[in-house]
Amino acid sequence: MAAVSLPQHELKTVDGSGRISLGRAKAGALYDALFQEDGTVVLTPMVAIPERELWLYKNPEAMASLDRGLAEAARGETTRMDLSQFPVDEDGDVD
Repeated sequence: MAAVSLPQHELKTVDGSGRISLGRAKAGALYDALFQEDGTVVLTPMVAIPERELWLYKNPEAMASLDRGLAEAARGETTRMDLSQFPVDEDGDVD
């Protein structure tokens, strides 16, 4: 998501349904809402990571390897591979 420059302080009004609009630039964004005893509400931007991908973010070596591979691909440093040596399942996917 692209960074959007927003004012640091802006008065917002809670509508009849209990909602506060953050503007179109934040439409669909995910936030953690912390409701403090003094009435302060702190919104922290969050992202959702599919559980099957979480291991990558917990493994610095794997993440570094992925980053290196993406950088190599961006520089055009790719190698064509012969995938015929790998088994193919009934969907035609290489296992």
